[in-house]
Amino acid sequence: MINCGCRSVGECSHNDFAWLKAIHACVDDFAVQLKAKLHAKHLEGKSGWEDPSWERDDILRQLREHVDKGDMLDVAAFAMFAWNQEQADAH
Repeated sequence: MINCGCRSVGECSHNDFAWLKAIHACVDDFAVQLKAKLHAKHLEGKSGWEDPSWERDDILRQLREHVDKGDMLDVAAFAMFAWNQEQADAH
């Protein structure tokens, strides 16, 4: 059990606070890396992810290709592009 800083064992609920802190740290670290990669790609001239005319099937095809390549930052980027498009379509 990781010391999560709870005042009492009863408050902790089986170390859920430590789990939450750990998952937040993981997401934050991943986001820093993803932002850096996206920024580097932007500096290379890559763009268009926010273009509503970008076909969803193309985004998903590229997502699958990057899964096969094993670059999880690229997978996350294409998942975000697809998510962004879904959010725009919902509004």
